[in-house]
Amino acid sequence: MDTRRNFLLKSAILGSLLFASHNIFPFNLKNNNKTIKPKALKNGDKVGLIAPASYIEEPEDLNIAIDIMRWLGFEPVVGKNVMKQYGYLAGKDSERADEINEMFSRKDVSGIFCMRGGYGTMRILPYIDYENIIKNPKVIIGYSDITALLQAIYVKTGLVCFHGPVALSTYSEYTLEYLRKAIFINKKIGEIKNPTTPPNKVETKNRIIKINGGRAEGILIGGNLSLLVSLIGTPYDIDYKNKILFIEEIGEEAYRIDRMLTQLWLSGKLEQLSGIIIGKITDYKSPNSKPAFSNTLSLEEVIRTRLETLKIPAVYGYMIGHIEDKITVPIGVKAILDVDNNIFIINENAVE
Repeated sequence: MDTRRNFLLKSAILGSLLFASHNIFPFNLKNNNKTIKPKALKNGDKVGLIAPASYIEEPEDLNIAIDIMRWLGFEPVVGKNVMKQYGYLAGKDSERADEINEMFSRKDVSGIFCMRGGYGTMRILPYIDYENIIKNPKVIIGYSDITALLQAIYVKTGLVCFHGPVALSTYSEYTLEYLRKAIFINKKIGEIKNPTTPPNKVETKNRIIKINGGRAEGILIGGNLSLLVSLIGTPYDIDYKNKILFIEEIGEEAYRIDRMLTQLWLSGKLEQLSGIIIGKITDYKSPNSKPAFSNTLSLEEVIRTRLETLKIPAVYGYMIGHIEDKITVPIGVKAILDVDNNIFIINENAVE
């Protein structure tokens, strides 16, 4: 018995040392339901450039990102680890997490733009200093794999985060319009509309497709579908109750979209929602790869079969995702979805 007790004691001590050496912060840090809004960005502000996921493939991409930030009116502050590479990652987990912690700590940095997505953001979530973020709230923006970071920060701190363009995105006039409304202006963001179709044409590319009618109100949550599913059961899983969920995805065949939506359904997440917005699901039919099945359901069929039975207001087709024209969606603010009247309104300011 003494031998076993000594073994358990040594294991506990070793475990605590390992956690301490890796700077893992408490999993039980929970949002106290208080929403924190960052300060609005303005011309001349310094913004940090970080790479929380995959590495930057071309050295010139960093120069492009710097030029884009200056074109937006910011002074870029490049993280010291941005150009590192560790396998398919932009440096080791501790390096990528340290960069985030440093950017939130720096008093001269007003906002943070992620360079790109890819893969790897989930790996660094235990190493983020969430208490530091609560003390130093600021705009942080990205999409795709960055969903994991945005959701973790919102869950652990209550800070409104922004699912929107990364530093290397294409900043069309449409993208700029909704970026400015989200992070530059302390006013209600207002109605979200897809790009205008010329009056002499019928819209075919960016149609809003009604899945379930009705009207929903709730706090916006969401992001990349595969990341949302991967966070289920972790300390960074989000409360779906009475929320409006937005989803986007890229490079997944219809049956994989089906599987992920089914997991959200089986886990009881979808039934708790007040509304669902499916954004753009792109490259689900890859011309360069053989489909897994010769016969398949269409993407619309998958979405309908998974969502129609929920009887929750749901639409498909808003400009959210891996596309040139994209809206910036704040996570943690109020919205209204009126499917019958084709209205999606973010009826709250996202910045102070």
